Amino acid sequence: MSQFDFPRINFHGSVLLDVATANNGRFDPLRVYDQVKAAPVLPPRVYITDDQLGEVKTMGYSVTPDGDQNYVEISPINTTEIYDQWAQVTLGTFKPDASYKRLYDFIPLTGTSTPLSSNWITPGYWNYFGDLSIFAEDIRITGVQLPDGAGGVETWTPDNSSGCPQGLAQLLGTSLSFHQDFFDPNSRTSAMFCDVDSIGQTCTQIFYGKAGIYSKESNQTFFAGKPCKSTFNWMSLCKVLNWYAGLLMPMSGSAYFYSTIDLTNGSCDPALQQVLNQYAGTNVTSLSMKIMLHQVYEVHNPDYSVMPTQPLGNNNTSVRKNPARAVFSGSITPCLSGDMTTNTISRILKNPLSASPTIDIQPFISQNLVPVPVGSNTPVSLITSAQLPPAFLKVNPVKSLISLDVINTICEFGTGLGEYSPYGGDTSIPPFTGFENYDFGQLSLYFSPDNGSTPILIGSIDFANDYNMSTFLARGGVMDFPMPSNINWAEGTFQLKSGGSNLMVEDDFLILSDQQGSYAEQNQAPGYGYKSDGSGRGPVFLRVLYRGQPVPQSNPVLGVYQYVDPSSGNPVNTPINFYDGMMFNYPVDKAGCMQYVFAITPQQQIPVNASPAQSFYFSANSYSITSRVLADFPNLAPYLNGTLPITWQVIMDNVLSNFETVLPIMYAIIPFKEENWSDPVTLQRLLLLTDEKSWGGYMFMPVTREISAPQRALLQKWAKQKLYPSS
Repeated sequence: MSQFDFPRINFHGSVLLDVATANNGRFDPLRVYDQVKAAPVLPPRVYITDDQLGEVKTMGYSVTPDGDQNYVEISPINTTEIYDQWAQVTLGTFKPDASYKRLYDFIPLTGTSTPLSSNWITPGYWNYFGDLSIFAEDIRITGVQLPDGAGGVETWTPDNSSGCPQGLAQLLGTSLSFHQDFFDPNSRTSAMFCDVDSIGQTCTQIFYGKAGIYSKESNQTFFAGKPCKSTFNWMSLCKVLNWYAGLLMPMSGSAYFYSTIDLTNGSCDPALQQVLNQYAGTNVTSLSMKIMLHQVYEVHNPDYSVMPTQPLGNNNTSVRKNPARAVFSGSITPCLSGDMTTNTISRILKNPLSASPTIDIQPFISQNLVPVPVGSNTPVSLITSAQLPPAFLKVNPVKSLISLDVINTICEFGTGLGEYSPYGGDTSIPPFTGFENYDFGQLSLYFSPDNGSTPILIGSIDFANDYNMSTFLARGGVMDFPMPSNINWAEGTFQLKSGGSNLMVEDDFLILSDQQGSYAEQNQAPGYGYKSDGSGRGPVFLRVLYRGQPVPQSNPVLGVYQYVDPSSGNPVNTPINFYDGMMFNYPVDKAGCMQYVFAITPQQQIPVNASPAQSFYFSANSYSITSRVLADFPNLAPYLNGTLPITWQVIMDNVLSNFETVLPIMYAIIPFKEENWSDPVTLQRLLLLTDEKSWGGYMFMPVTREISAPQRALLQKWAKQKLYPSS
């Protein structure tokens, strides 16, 4: 895909993120979830260090060895029913495990001095009953853009549409939605969150059933189609500056999600289609969609006892609801031949670790824009230096433009404080009522030829004219400059300067994949392929670019791929020759999640003994994919080959009990009782939604996709023997 193509349809607006948090494993050394088995740890465990071992034994707790570690089992939490209650209260306040209070008081949260008995640690975290939905509340088209033919770009907004072609003008102010039926007030969303790596949080996915632009006023659909899966890319932890503090840090962050919307089985308004075709120079049958997720507000340590249960967003079940509120900003453009489906082919500029800009936080303090937690009289501590995520650049000789996407690079800040959540706990903070971009002053884009001649000024942007929030959103965060002539853009690099210093510098190499999140079966046969999107299997391909151009197979570049050894915590390096379009195979002998990092230069590699600043830099700038190898469960073989009968207890013990604690919204909708899961309608739906052909759909069961082939086969055999007992 390419956010730089024309026409550009830019959007911004609010969404509800009803993520499920039981499998986040947030409070190490408390272990509640086994990511390798994709199952709860039942009973839960508290792991202890060698230094803590003697004192824990003195307290009288039974210690169990686990390889080179030791743990104390929280034995009273030994059924799914008890676990469900325990997960919704702060640790140390639940009657069945009251005898473990001394342990919770003694053992600190990893990396802190805060005891596990802290009154904000809830084992199920902040949204135990999330249904994983993304519910578009109000996403509006903020601007449309076309090249002006003279090396510039014309931007029209809802307040200024004069001269805009009708096919685009009719979109201004209309709604982007992922609903199944936008015009039905009871319609449900078709967008779902799904982590490949729920604990490490290195890869979040969005599965969609539908995306479209609509007008309720005119009852009109301008386009509608099915997007491919999106994957999390280019995470920033510094997007919202006055949310950047300790445990609030996820709220300060942002990330890209790219997708491609297929229109061949959808619809497109004729006037819009005409403009798309005119500027793309071809019949447009798919659209690229760039989403930046930011301004995420979470009530982190809620009081579940007073949490609301009324319908909210997609979740109409009578469960306790605490979804996050967030914003989607981005753009929709034609998808052209050669574009990627879930990433962008471009040049990349990075903020060097040594050039992190200084942030003036005094205006935040003087204007009372620093949040104060409920249980404190002291505002949170803010950063004074921000590590910026990458910016992306496209040289477009056809349009005589150089375009720079800084939608995720420019920081923002909250401009007013709202009310505290009525069910928020001691670390809960109020939301912001508005946001504005941070003023970095004048930013100038330069091109430096390799021959050492004087850098060439391409153009400059400033806050007042280019990147204040309203202008920024109308442009989709992309800044366009007239392209100078007679320059060989392959023989030099770009820099974005602030006050004469390099704020962003080009990295020569960029490594991407449309299979950023993929799945395999443990010990699968060679050549079996990986799941990434849709119903089929296939290879993982890498796109390898040098200054925006593919690296040919005939002239590969030597680098390494890396992963972190789980036993030692150290990176393992394997040499590899990189070229564009190459296949990457990863081992499938061990179940679990793994992040594979691709590096050509030392700066792209996993930092060893990293400082926080180095870790943030790596998170924002690394090239990687995340994989999940699903466990093969050899214990299920006797049931699948007919040696042992499949009973309800077998189904519960090996599949459904996992979701009673990991994804409890499932049993809230259909309780896990044999009579419910023997109903013919339920069984027919079970067969449909666990079929591998449904894997790319937003309603695949389970939505988390933490289910292996033997587990799916077990569910399907159960359903068939109930539906067709004589066969």
